[in-house]
Amino acid sequence: MRVASTASLAAAPAAVRAVVADPERLAETLPNVRLFAWEDEPGGPFSAEIRPALALGEIPVRTVWEPLGGDPVRYRVEGRTDEHRVAFDVTLAVDPDGDGGTVVDWSLDVHVTGTLRSAGQRVLTAIVAAQARAVLAAVEEAAR
Repeated sequence: MRVASTASLAAAPAAVRAVVADPERLAETLPNVRLFAWEDEPGGPFSAEIRPALALGEIPVRTVWEPLGGDPVRYRVEGRTDEHRVAFDVTLAVDPDGDGGTVVDWSLDVHVTGTLRSAGQRVLTAIVAAQARAVLAAVEEAAR
């Protein structure tokens, strides 16, 4: 499933890019993250325990984020619990809006298995979009 949208942020493009391209700073903007750790060395893949709050309750998912570099900013994310598998590719295109702010075209290609898929199939798009809006609001704040 692909979820995509555009957001306007009241922060300079260079400052926004600095946040989203830095895994440690980006992790600070992710909602419901309880743990952040580098897998090998700073700047490479990192793990984050995400605890998405769903109608099923809170389901902790250990994720590994791999920065793919380049422009636009991209990450490949994989996560697992005992019963679930989550994988998504994140793309963040950061561009000036012409007024000193930033336009972010974002997309997530999401793949979910287990009860998360069956329970969230009808609402997964809305959940992903809401989480993306929350992350971008936190990115905007961090970039100021």
